[in-house]
Amino acid sequence: MSNLANPPELIISLSRDKVGLRLLDQPEEGIRGWRSSFQVQGVFLEDQISNALDSALNENPSLIDHFNDVAVVVVDRPNILIPEVYSAQERLSEIAGRYLRIRNGDTLSSDAIYDGMVVAYSLPTGTINVLREYYSNAGHIHLISLLWNAICKISPSGAYEHSRLFYFVTGNTLIIIGETSGKLTFSKNFFIQDKGDLAYYMIACRNMLRPKENWLLTMADEHSLFEMPQEPYFNMHDQLTLPELHILIAEHRTCAS
Repeated sequence: MSNLANPPELIISLSRDKVGLRLLDQPEEGIRGWRSSFQVQGVFLEDQISNALDSALNENPSLIDHFNDVAVVVVDRPNILIPEVYSAQERLSEIAGRYLRIRNGDTLSSDAIYDGMVVAYSLPTGTINVLREYYSNAGHIHLISLLWNAICKISPSGAYEHSRLFYFVTGNTLIIIGETSGKLTFSKNFFIQDKGDLAYYMIACRNMLRPKENWLLTMADEHSLFEMPQEPYFNMHDQLTLPELHILIAEHRTCAS
């Protein structure tokens, strides 16, 4: 892969019902930016991913080119937070196996984040192999890791016993991130079908975790299918807008190197 300080040339995002592709604008290489998504049923099935990537290649033949740097962003795969001290593969599998549904043939992965934790999640090994048949150097990272590291950089808290919940919507996925005293203490994603689902999950997590503040989290190049509820009983204390996804990936790599 290219220098970790550089953003990826191509981003592939995986969620439960969609494969998204973003080709960054590279004028020096004569490549124009391009973005599209493909609906799937069971994205983590190999044939579904193959069909989506084949459709993308048909739409934009420049995707056939060799790319030095391809990033796969896992949007809504279940995850768990584990102290980094336990991130050796044997301990990671033992601990994650208690909380994640890890099937035979899954690969357990983890992303290092701020505050000495890792985000652990699993992917079918077949899914990883299919992606690498198209782009051999593709590496994956969970969206939770990118969001949390960006929050820490742009709006660190660190105040003793201060707590915040961040609400982020991408497509039809709601991601809620909880922070207490500057540490990531909660992360959860929800599939939403209508605005009622969105309000229900937001209110349920707020009532369960009782944060001191609720923050709306947005990203410069992301568009949600749903608007955040503007109900009088749900007050957003502040809003944080993050840079574009390729910048978040580049900054995460810089911190991890």
